[in-house]
Amino acid sequence: MSSPSIAVIGGGIAGCSATWFLRQALGEGAKLTVYERDAQLGGRLATLDVGGTPVESGGTIIHETNRYLASFVDQLGLERVEPHQREQGGSDSVGVWDGRRFAFRTHDSALITRLAAVLSFGVVGPLRLQRAVAQGVEKWNQVYEHLERGAAFDSPLALCSELGLADLLGQDGRQWLGDNGVRGRFVDQYATPVGRIMYGQDVSMNGLATSIALAGAGLAGSLFAVGGGNRLVCEGLVRDAGATLQTGTECAGVSRDGARFAVQLSDGQSVSHDVVVLATPAGPAVLALSGVEPPESAVRPRPFQITWATFVKGTPRADYFGMARPSDLPDTVLTVEDDAIPFSSLGLVATAPDGGSVYKLFSRHRAGEPLLDEVFSSRDAVEQVRWEAYPVLRPSSDLPPFRLADGLYWVNAMEFAVSTMETEAVAARNVANLVAARLFGR
Repeated sequence: MSSPSIAVIGGGIAGCSATWFLRQALGEGAKLTVYERDAQLGGRLATLDVGGTPVESGGTIIHETNRYLASFVDQLGLERVEPHQREQGGSDSVGVWDGRRFAFRTHDSALITRLAAVLSFGVVGPLRLQRAVAQGVEKWNQVYEHLERGAAFDSPLALCSELGLADLLGQDGRQWLGDNGVRGRFVDQYATPVGRIMYGQDVSMNGLATSIALAGAGLAGSLFAVGGGNRLVCEGLVRDAGATLQTGTECAGVSRDGARFAVQLSDGQSVSHDVVVLATPAGPAVLALSGVEPPESAVRPRPFQITWATFVKGTPRADYFGMARPSDLPDTVLTVEDDAIPFSSLGLVATAPDGGSVYKLFSRHRAGEPLLDEVFSSRDAVEQVRWEAYPVLRPSSDLPPFRLADGLYWVNAMEFAVSTMETEAVAARNVANLVAARLFGR
């Protein structure tokens, strides 16, 4: 087929990466159309104005080992910057709050931080954890060699099995950590707080998500973001692919139309395509499908972790955390798993032009006025975003597939194993390989 017509439904990082990889796989003859219900691309990558200061309100950090995201940033001529507008090489202090005190805090001196870690957690646990995370990253990074060779996996489980990571999907993070000799306080006061800020979930997540969260905390490499906002990657990928973009266009359903597919739009239009790639988190569970029968694992509704991001330009109350001055507070406050603690994390994410500070408060429920009054002594601006940010990542091998039917694919199936910008890009490359294999027999 010399000029296949491909529909990509969804303009987040999954859909935009898929569009770019499809162009690479199918050549210039392919007709690519991206349908995005919002007015702009980005999906869960977005910026928000908080009292005149732009901040990332969605996916924030990119890991240096994220080969696809890093290459996108460089190929598109975008700027790598420190996350949260930190100064290059500047400090980023961290404290773990247990509801009464800081159970652990970093220090300006790396030596003092290491001594504090040894006193809190011992020597062996942190070393074992670092080794386990590094081994997991090394296994994961094999995926690039497979995909560059043209390998195409029908499901996230098949992909993880090839990488030797499938066992992590069937066990929770605490079990995976224990199997690697990491137990006790270090799990509760380090691994769990990292899971809470990364996914809003503790180490009851599957082992793969737990290991990826810990790598994303900088345990196995450095982190960066995109100057001007991470969503610029999405815009650049679609532009570079030369795809037709239809924003403000919601897709209501997909039906098989002979050998092709009809994409029904919310305005009543129906557009015919040879292949359809779904790139939305809920995928076929919320889409009207006709003439195709995806497996039950794909259409079953699955729970998502609700995360509220509350951005405050203001000053936190030092006495809430037992401190004398706001300047004594860590830049990032992580929390242990305790229902009495009303938020998951609090972090300094930007400095306003007038010198004011912008903080991000993550919580599982909406932060109301009473909580904000408790945590902040002053608030010049407040913005709140409710996310269905990630699937609830419980241990399971019952994952949905990438291939829903012949010619119908779902990039975001990967999210039910682990959810990051990079793993969505990996899934996008895999789906592009599946499409190329179907159309051209590669």
